[in-house]
Amino acid sequence: MKRSLKLLAAGLATASLLAVGHGYAQNNVALPTAQEIFDRYAQAIGGRAAWEKLTSRVSRATVQVEGLDGTGTLLVYERAPNLQYATITFPNGVVLREGFDGQAAWEQDPNGLVKELDGARGADNRAEADFYSEIELGTLFPHARTAGRQTVDGRQAYVVEGSIPGGTMRKLYFEVDTGLRFRTEVFENALSPSPTSVLHYDDYREIDGIRFPYKGSVDSAGSSIRFRFTFLQHNVAVRDDQLARPSSVTPPPH
Repeated sequence: MKRSLKLLAAGLATASLLAVGHGYAQNNVALPTAQEIFDRYAQAIGGRAAWEKLTSRVSRATVQVEGLDGTGTLLVYERAPNLQYATITFPNGVVLREGFDGQAAWEQDPNGLVKELDGARGADNRAEADFYSEIELGTLFPHARTAGRQTVDGRQAYVVEGSIPGGTMRKLYFEVDTGLRFRTEVFENALSPSPTSVLHYDDYREIDGIRFPYKGSVDSAGSSIRFRFTFLQHNVAVRDDQLARPSSVTPPPH
């Protein structure tokens, strides 16, 4: 579910398009544990039984970037247990591709060069490539802790801090009333008080027994991207060639 936004965030960072910092506060009240918050979220988005009936997803979204005229597109193919391929076409014609082939995360830059992702970004993508990661947040973030309860974006939220082993530190925001996650802050520098990027999720809709956020945004470094899904279908045939890592394109000689 949230992988599409993470792919957009990674693409925007690669294209040097996209961080917005916000104050943070806690209060001294009895709080649920991180695992209890994760479990409630899993139920809010449909529950394990509904998610495990799904084995593939094809989705398309429109993409708008602040400062760029026109509309771009996002096309994502996913197949359980951990295969995915995304193509992002920005309004200015820049095309980025990213995916996970079951063994390694990879990306293809605007010049056609394909490389494997390592370090924190590779660790993040490997864990999040799990088709069922949204109902397995406790596994993704094994040392997560509840950091407080605060009002952010006009909503009362439980805040959970954690990181994927070897990956980036995150703050995850779950609405107190609904249990739904509506915001994630990503800190590439764990010592920085401001996040590298902020992901928002909104307009959750029921489809095939689960709840999916049909619109959202990614903000970072003074830039902003908005997306809205226009097509989403589960349990469709996703062919191997639609998931295969592309070969690098050799640029023409100058």
